[in-house]
Amino acid sequence: MTGRAPLPPRSPNTQPEPVSATKKNESVQTRDEAEQLWQNQFWQAFPLVRVVALLIGGALTGTLTVELLKRYAPETVGLAAPLPTRVERPCGPVSGKTAVIVVHGQSNAANYGSIRHAAREAVDNLDPASGKCFAAIDPLLGSDGIGGNFATRLGDILIQSGRYDRVVLIPIARGSSSISFLNNEGASLITNGIAKLKAAGLTPTHILFQQGEQDARMATSAEQYVAQLHQLVTRFRAAGFDAPFYLSRSTKCGGSENNMAAVRAGQLAVINDALNIRQGPDTDTIGNDGRSDGCHMNDVGTLAHAALWATFIK
Repeated sequence: MTGRAPLPPRSPNTQPEPVSATKKNESVQTRDEAEQLWQNQFWQAFPLVRVVALLIGGALTGTLTVELLKRYAPETVGLAAPLPTRVERPCGPVSGKTAVIVVHGQSNAANYGSIRHAAREAVDNLDPASGKCFAAIDPLLGSDGIGGNFATRLGDILIQSGRYDRVVLIPIARGSSSISFLNNEGASLITNGIAKLKAAGLTPTHILFQQGEQDARMATSAEQYVAQLHQLVTRFRAAGFDAPFYLSRSTKCGGSENNMAAVRAGQLAVINDALNIRQGPDTDTIGNDGRSDGCHMNDVGTLAHAALWATFIK
């Protein structure tokens, strides 16, 4: 994966980019009814697992989650899916039980999952191109890629667990992006997202940042990672957005990462009370059984991914 120039936010009728040049001929499947059946079977069989995974705070980590979920996942339906029809919804009003979540980073925060999902709960997607809100369905508007996004499932989990009664997602992630790119050439993604949030009368309650795989292939030092991320977070703080900024520990992508230790050290050192930067999940715990290509998530990996993030969101 190589860095690239920032892409303009995608409108509802714009065809998004392929997931990757090497996977452009592969199908992206939908199978919500089958998924609902096996999820129901799973939670009925493992109610304690649900409590541990979602409420205790991550004792059930990625690899174990994937192994358990695999037992209940049906065979993938070999059906290529057209881009979904968007259903517009009002962006407001919001209440104390509404989570407004910005999702930023690179491909595993964008639409690169192998399975699409349509939210079943009151989960909306603020489109950073038009400034309008739509019912959340993969691929989410605002990030690149044509596949699934963990945040859509995350919204359902947060509502089903009773923590929120509505979730609004603002995706601005770009695949193959280094921390330097997102803080410099790609800073317009944040600037535009901030402008659209303010125009819609929305204030973030959480900012999720999942990135690091690209820097794990570069020579980024821990100190450089910390400095760049602090600058990136300051862009949100300067706009008056003081929501907690959750940073995942993410470096795994295909096995050619020679700089994982430095990036992971930077992701740990960057935690900062003054800037309200908090530790998020360690997504490197999701092994290859949860990934379609050693990097991007398959269906059970995406669900495990969302469950890991849910343990950090209060």
